[in-house]
Amino acid sequence: MEVYKSKYLHIAFFAEQRLIEATWLSETRRMDTDECKQEFLNYLEVVRKQQPNCIVVDTSNMCFTFNPKVQDWINETILTSLLSMNVNKIAFVISKDYFAQLATKQTMDEKEGLKFTTKYFDTKEAAKQWVLSAA
Repeated sequence: MEVYKSKYLHIAFFAEQRLIEATWLSETRRMDTDECKQEFLNYLEVVRKQQPNCIVVDTSNMCFTFNPKVQDWINETILTSLLSMNVNKIAFVISKDYFAQLATKQTMDEKEGLKFTTKYFDTKEAAKQWVLSAA
């Protein structure tokens, strides 16, 4: 069930599986840093409300590249909060944009990101299968 929708991001929650699926859209190519941060805060609010056990983040159409300051902000603000909500398993569907893909991986390779069980996939189906499998 879709629980959040903007021109940059769609979020669905699957209650039976306690799964959030966040899908970044190609419109992110027009997103600025402030809009990016606001989308992450909106995403965090959805996670807070739905309390999932696992998350799939589809960045296959993400066209926004996180600069190092945004990467740090995501680590300190978003990932720290996700850890406190007991989210620890995140699957990413990787971006077709090399720089966006690299920025996502760099963010997850930082201090807080390393505390998650994270894996990268080419398809949403493979990502869902992994994230829903027993640890």
